[in-house]
Amino acid sequence: MTLRIITFGTLSVRSDRGTVAGAAAQPRRLALLALLARAGDRGVTREKVTALIWPDADDDKSRRAITQGIYALRQELGSDEAILGVRELRLNLELVTSDIYDFAAALRGARAEDAVRLYAGPFLDGFHLPGNEEFDRWVDDERSSLARQHSEALEQLAVAADARGDHGSATKWWRRLSARDPLSARYAIGVMRALMADGDKHGALEHARVHETLLEQQLDLPADRDVVALAARIRRELRAAARAEAELQAAESAVGTAVAEPPGPVAPDTPAPDTSMPNVVVPDASEPNDPVPPPRRRAEAHVVADVAPPVPSGTATGRRWRRVALIGVALAATGAAALMIRALRTPAESGAETVVAVGRITDYSATADRRYGPPLSDLLSTNLARVPGMRVVSGARMLELIRRASASGDTSAGAVLAAARLAGATELVDGIVYTRPDGRLRLDLRRIGLRNGDIIEAQTVEGADLFALVDSGTARLITTRGGAPLGSVAGVTTRSVAAYSLYAQGLRASAEGDATGARRLFAAALDEDSSFAMAAYHYGRLATKRADIVSGFARALRLSARATERERLSIRAGWAWTMSAAELGAVADTLVTRYPQETQGHLFEGIARLQNGDFLDAVAPLQRVVTMDSVSFAGLDSVTACDACDAMAQLILVYELADSLGAAEREARRWVGLDPRSARPLLALWDVLERAEKFAEARQVSARARQIDHDAIGFTERTVFSAIRMGDFEEADRVARAAIERGASDAQMTALWDLNISLRYQGRVSEAADVARRFRVLADRAEPPAASETSVSVRPLAQSLFDAGRYREAAILFDSSATWRASVEGPWGLARARAWSLAHAARSWAAAGDTAGLAARADSIASVAALSNSGRDKRLPSYIHGLLFLARGDTSNAMAAISNSIYSLPAGYTRENYDLARLQLRVGRPRDAIASLQPIMRGKLDASNMYVTQTEVHELLAQAWEAAGRSDSASAHYARVARAWEHGDPPYAQRAEEARRRISRTVGAR
Repeated sequence: MTLRIITFGTLSVRSDRGTVAGAAAQPRRLALLALLARAGDRGVTREKVTALIWPDADDDKSRRAITQGIYALRQELGSDEAILGVRELRLNLELVTSDIYDFAAALRGARAEDAVRLYAGPFLDGFHLPGNEEFDRWVDDERSSLARQHSEALEQLAVAADARGDHGSATKWWRRLSARDPLSARYAIGVMRALMADGDKHGALEHARVHETLLEQQLDLPADRDVVALAARIRRELRAAARAEAELQAAESAVGTAVAEPPGPVAPDTPAPDTSMPNVVVPDASEPNDPVPPPRRRAEAHVVADVAPPVPSGTATGRRWRRVALIGVALAATGAAALMIRALRTPAESGAETVVAVGRITDYSATADRRYGPPLSDLLSTNLARVPGMRVVSGARMLELIRRASASGDTSAGAVLAAARLAGATELVDGIVYTRPDGRLRLDLRRIGLRNGDIIEAQTVEGADLFALVDSGTARLITTRGGAPLGSVAGVTTRSVAAYSLYAQGLRASAEGDATGARRLFAAALDEDSSFAMAAYHYGRLATKRADIVSGFARALRLSARATERERLSIRAGWAWTMSAAELGAVADTLVTRYPQETQGHLFEGIARLQNGDFLDAVAPLQRVVTMDSVSFAGLDSVTACDACDAMAQLILVYELADSLGAAEREARRWVGLDPRSARPLLALWDVLERAEKFAEARQVSARARQIDHDAIGFTERTVFSAIRMGDFEEADRVARAAIERGASDAQMTALWDLNISLRYQGRVSEAADVARRFRVLADRAEPPAASETSVSVRPLAQSLFDAGRYREAAILFDSSATWRASVEGPWGLARARAWSLAHAARSWAAAGDTAGLAARADSIASVAALSNSGRDKRLPSYIHGLLFLARGDTSNAMAAISNSIYSLPAGYTRENYDLARLQLRVGRPRDAIASLQPIMRGKLDASNMYVTQTEVHELLAQAWEAAGRSDSASAHYARVARAWEHGDPPYAQRAEEARRRISRTVGAR
């Protein structure tokens, strides 16, 4: 019988029959085996064994304890020769092997990659002898020494890969080092240089940002100067490359004249060519630029972006933005998307390595109250995934793919094979479970090669319970691979069979689109075992309210120490996305590196790149998710998790917020075609069509969506916003007021929010303020702020007062909302909310003529924004400096500062666009002003664009077109102003009258 002692990770002894139990599993005897394994062929004296394991026993007792322990171990290990020696004890290395001995041998033989493969976790992780400080100190010392050796081996591999020009491998090894010590500047620089050499300078900058954030958050220290210097060098190189005229010519030649400026007048209602760049949003979220929308939306995730400021197309930076839009059009026009998808195949799809999928376990053991088959499948895939070097498709992903393959009319067996192939697997494991007459469980397993359908091997194992059966089955399957899992699967899942059975049922319900039933089953699993991390994770993932999502992920994160590495990373990534934490990118990188066959890592990688503002870099991983998970589109309800759905929503919103509505519409129609029975893609298409002012088609799409999802609140809001965009304010007000009168509390809050926007667009700002006060009362009743705080629900009122010219009152309210400390938000979300409130307050103080404190306010915003992962927030101080320059009469510097503050023309803080356009008009650059203003018309009405109404934008556009000599376009925009503000408060009614005079003047001039 072959025996192997596993010391890296949870301490255990393995044989070809599975985990060794009995005497060998008793803590002190396990500790003795760990000592012997660490000593290797040198051996260890009895005195040292006594001092470390039986320190409190007298000489006679310790001698008897050692003798009895060795005898029991020899019996359990099956040979009197397994442990050799009398005074000095050592393992018989011909009968008993260990990972730590092989690790040391690999280091001695300069086989660093073998050593790294063997190091599957910290030495004796989680193992200790209660009340034995001497042994614990020895473990700590050895653990530190071995961890250092592992890091040295990783660094050797990284340096060697760098030297031979294998930049992909170098990046992998440096990333693993950086994951072990994320605060190390040397490792961070190693990652950055490897990424640069591999052509991924944006990835290098992303790593620098994560490193800097972690240093600040964990040690309150500034970034290492060498990291800062290297990041600055990369930025210089990127800017230089962006200015290269050759790139511009190459991009423009790809699209020819398709994007050339049309001759003649440009009608005011015609969207401008795609010449600007983006913000990024999470699927179905309200615009991230207003980080705390009405309470009804707080369940939705935050998204951030960090991109360079759009400026008029005549500048070098403007050419760069134009080039980005051209490249996107070129990809669509030339069919490059198909080439990209082929390049995005996973390693398994290319035949580079073995990837295992676990199929169905047929259950012949079932009784009325017990079924072992479903939990066995997921447990087996969970445990196999713990084996170092083995790639395994997760059980949850297999369930989703099987369900969708079955829905296409495939047979049960065929559906499993099809799902495994779709997952990129090269092998399928399935089997049958029986109950023996003595009550033990028997599991017949087989491995099937998916290329030819041949049975590779068949095995039979037995176990006293579900977990023992999985441990034995795992060990038997991997004997030919030379590896072993680390401890029992029960140690990283749950020890409750009932809990795991409920959890497995929850996964099936989720895969079948029953989110409500799945969440109920996950809750029941948690009732059985409150420490079950993955049950908590899926429970939170399927929640509909922000507070429940946050609490669910936080609970899962607390419990994740007991989960497997893959599950621990998934939990951490989900938590980081939910909380807008900066570490999402680093966690996503690890997920992709370790588990490339899973979609989650690629999805989070794309989201992280979006959050960092690397928009074009985000397309590839998001497209990869859609390609890998294309069968996931199957009319699921709006709550059920679907990675491909999330990826499609992200892609649409990238193009939407990049002000490239043509590309966004193309992707939205593609999604509708893939998933015609779901409301979610229809709503995404509706949003694109509304922004493009294709109102008739948008109404049809909205009606189709309502047939699937009868959400009255959503339909009401779509109706109101569409009416506002078309200038039909009577209809907008009628629909909103009806919802206020007959709706429940949530519907009333939404309708009040919408009515406030409609009234502000009409210049009826006194009424808008009254509506905002009613909204605030309902919102604070739903989520009461602390006594010392002012909720962000005050923002609609503050903005209404600003529109009324009551700037000081608005400033005080915005300042007060910076005190908000929502209990469900982490430090990152709170930093975003506070930076946003402070910026609005500073703008209001500037409008009131109180500019004395603007510089200090800009510094305060910069300090707060350092914790935010939003690129927009980091640019806000530049806007405040621009207002200060403007107050001093320094127009040139004001324009430069405000221009630098813009990170997205259609979806940034659109007061910046508006103020920049006013300055551009002042210096005689009306066409630049038009370019700054037009994208605002394609933004969302109820997010950052709510801080300047489109009626105001129409007024300024009319003035710009008039200055540019385009009287037809000017008249059209003046007409929109005259109609909207006709019944406004006196200042707005006067501006409406002025618009009518302007129309008469321009008509007379013609």
